[in-house]
Amino acid sequence: MKKHILIVTVISVALLGGTSAHAQRCADSSWNPELYSFYGAKDKIIEKLAYIPTKLSERRVFLQVTQGDSSANVKLYEYQKDGTFTVTEWTTSQTSRLLADIDEAILANKGVNCVGEQVQAVLGKELKDGKVSNAVAAPASPKAAFAHAVKKATGEFIKCTIIMLC
Repeated sequence: MKKHILIVTVISVALLGGTSAHAQRCADSSWNPELYSFYGAKDKIIEKLAYIPTKLSERRVFLQVTQGDSSANVKLYEYQKDGTFTVTEWTTSQTSRLLADIDEAILANKGVNCVGEQVQAVLGKELKDGKVSNAVAAPASPKAAFAHAVKKATGEFIKCTIIMLC
């Protein structure tokens, strides 16, 4: 009987410790979101994407906003428990107001709540329902994740903003 109690205790501590570590990483990420913004030619932006130092596997939610001449592409990536991502995508005409609202939400949050959920609320309010793709393979790198939207953008001079949330 004592062995069973000991085993249950050890398993419980391990599980709670893992949950605590995950909660701490989420809290740290919500307190310390990252933003990368690039302007210019598509090929130069794609080169710069390779130097984003964040490991995407360590973030649960991240966002890409790519503005071309006549339209913009917005992609929200959400990590799933099975190791894949759900990607929600929107097309809009411009992003300046959207990015300002996202910035305002991050600053107002001050790391208290999940910053990813705060940004999702802004996207839902501003852009409504997006096109959802489930079970998207985890990207190998920021360049692999974000280059396609950059290549697809219209115009020679574009803007790409990446926000690492939680």
